[in-house]
Amino acid sequence: MKRWLDTTLNRQRLAWGVGMGLGAMVVILLVMAWLNSLSVVPGDLLLVRPAVLAALGWPVPALLALELALAFGFGVSAGLAVPPMEGTGAAVAVRTAIHLAVSSALFAGICWVCGLPPGNWQGLILLLGLYWLMYLTVWLLRYLHWRAELESIRRELGLVPPGPAGGPLQIRTLGPYFLVSGAMELAVPPLLRLAEGTSDIPVLTGLFYPYLLLPFVCLAVGWSAGRRLGLTLVLPAACAALTVPHVFLLYNASSLFQAGVAAAFALLGNLAGAAWQRLKRERKQREGL
Repeated sequence: MKRWLDTTLNRQRLAWGVGMGLGAMVVILLVMAWLNSLSVVPGDLLLVRPAVLAALGWPVPALLALELALAFGFGVSAGLAVPPMEGTGAAVAVRTAIHLAVSSALFAGICWVCGLPPGNWQGLILLLGLYWLMYLTVWLLRYLHWRAELESIRRELGLVPPGPAGGPLQIRTLGPYFLVSGAMELAVPPLLRLAEGTSDIPVLTGLFYPYLLLPFVCLAVGWSAGRRLGLTLVLPAACAALTVPHVFLLYNASSLFQAGVAAAFALLGNLAGAAWQRLKRERKQREGL
């Protein structure tokens, strides 16, 4: 362990893991309080789900410790995620599969202590499917970032010609991000509608997609593009435009707010990523002096 901590990168990963684990513990408590506040049963807010507590028959402190442990573990698994492209292709595949399996088990445990999945295995698979979509999005964006770093190193060594000029209105360099956001925004809603079938309440397309998946995907795409390319004003506009077809195919005109959601979260992520890129560049310049 001491030898592992000798490198700066590993110390940073450990700090990220512990920090995200503690943050996840705070989030799980807030989520529990919010979920319990929706209950029609009067009484004080609880930090554990009454239904899960009754099913297990455990004391409150034991269930509270379990949910905090699951949240901390899930946060650590996200913070300690190794950059997916290190090593050979086989090593990448094995490491990704192990990380996905562990984080999926922790995510399923969190869903269970929150009382989220219905009383059947199909409900749990559905929640895991939503998590796997998010995981795939992040994995693809991290792959693009790794390719950008490799290309930058090759360019500095003179092995490839200089890339095209950037700027807020750049379009050519945004192709991979258009593909990721387009795949998610154009392919996922019809699949979710098929999964809903003839349900009277469109939970997936009416709640999960516009209020969870869409903001997450646009925020992640904007962040990744900002870290690599800086400010890109075309990307939020493209994310907004990609929501329009399904507004009229699957929804109605009242769902046009999804375009605003997509643009706002893509712009927010892009601004944060661009700021991170600028701070990183300035730090390198100071270290070089």
